[in-house]
Amino acid sequence: MAQLPGHSGAAVSEYRNNAGDVRAVYADVLASFVGLGYDGMRERWRQANRVVELDAFSFALDPKEFRPVPTDWIPRIIEMAEWRNIKAGVEQRLRALNAFLLDVYAGAQTVVPDDVVYSCQYFYPELQGFRPAKDVFVHIYGIDLVQQRDGEYVVLEDNLRIPSGITYQLKTMEIARQMFPEICEGYDIVPYDIRDTYLDLFASLCDNPNPTCALLTDSKFGSAFFEHRYLSELLDIPLVEGSDLYIGYDGDVWMKTLDGDARVDLIYRRVEDLEIFVPHLTDAYLNGKVVLVNGMGTSVADDKLVFLWVPDMIRHYLDEEPILGQAVSYDLDDAASRAYVLENLDKMVLKTRQGYGGLGVYIMPDLAGNYRTQLTRQIIENPRAMIAQETIDFTRHVIFDEETGEYDDRYIDLRVYAVQNGRGEATAFPGGLTRVSQAGNRVTNNSSGGLCKPTWVVR
Repeated sequence: MAQLPGHSGAAVSEYRNNAGDVRAVYADVLASFVGLGYDGMRERWRQANRVVELDAFSFALDPKEFRPVPTDWIPRIIEMAEWRNIKAGVEQRLRALNAFLLDVYAGAQTVVPDDVVYSCQYFYPELQGFRPAKDVFVHIYGIDLVQQRDGEYVVLEDNLRIPSGITYQLKTMEIARQMFPEICEGYDIVPYDIRDTYLDLFASLCDNPNPTCALLTDSKFGSAFFEHRYLSELLDIPLVEGSDLYIGYDGDVWMKTLDGDARVDLIYRRVEDLEIFVPHLTDAYLNGKVVLVNGMGTSVADDKLVFLWVPDMIRHYLDEEPILGQAVSYDLDDAASRAYVLENLDKMVLKTRQGYGGLGVYIMPDLAGNYRTQLTRQIIENPRAMIAQETIDFTRHVIFDEETGEYDDRYIDLRVYAVQNGRGEATAFPGGLTRVSQAGNRVTNNSSGGLCKPTWVVR
């Protein structure tokens, strides 16, 4: 029968303590999985993956190819004391980022250098002087964290533009309870319920107490269509494509329905370029005719270089010290920082400022080939195109490989989701989406082939 991977002092296993023993909170769940044996594990994995396929739980890398979300069913467990600190840090960061964006477009922003802000690819000059509904730019927020060897969680990235993946956490927990009930019942798992919070968010942003809402998708061929469909059903709001919406003569946004056209108060947008899908929707938004969740302009704070100044935003706007640390980062336009990075390039992670989904990320300790020469040239010729970060020694978690019947340790991160409503209240949802790297690397993004895991916060 397959056994858990042996302890290695070089690797940091989140489910083990410093002595290499399985942590108490994991003892029962891991014993239950190992106790299923090789045949039992393979059969449970087969059944769970069949549910994934039948539910069309997918992330489409290619419109012609259906790709069920690859999932490992051994859960990641976060104890309540850990979660309280994560939750407070995420909510603090969300409030500060929103205050920064409001200042960028409708105030006199002084925290981030102007040349950094104005060189952001997604800075929108047409939003200058614009204030969104209830002064909320960031409605739904995703933050990527990793746990270090010392147990502290640190921030790798902020995701404000169109953060995706929250339904993966919902779905993995739902299937885990269905397929592994005897294992889940041994733990007091905090429920992961977003419906009421989302609907309250929508209502809090609108003057209409019963707003007409719609979720705008890029069609069934989009990579995240499963999430769009799932959220539409969960929230009981229409799922619409661009052709289902139009702008009326008075500038209002209208939705075509079988019962006649209906005026739309709020659009939960899941597309990047509004004008491609609904001509003149940008004007309707800027004229206050419709609320957008998330709104335009948030991507300034998505910029990987702006990330460097988020701790200063927290101090400036909230008069607080940051609760969560973040990856040590370097502005390559600064001569001293650039020289240090070039001297220590083999120890760095380089990121293009507008990259996403694992694209434009170079983890230098893991790269072979002639990347060093190429990236050195890019840094020297265009230092503001990238940011450098210290490589973090972050944790791994156990997975079961159903093909080999063996257990393995892989790198994991955690994407926590939070919302901010029109009353200025921020709420982080317990746990989040744990993403697992492929064998032999540290890139965890689903679009790069990584796995998902159910994530439990336990009392």
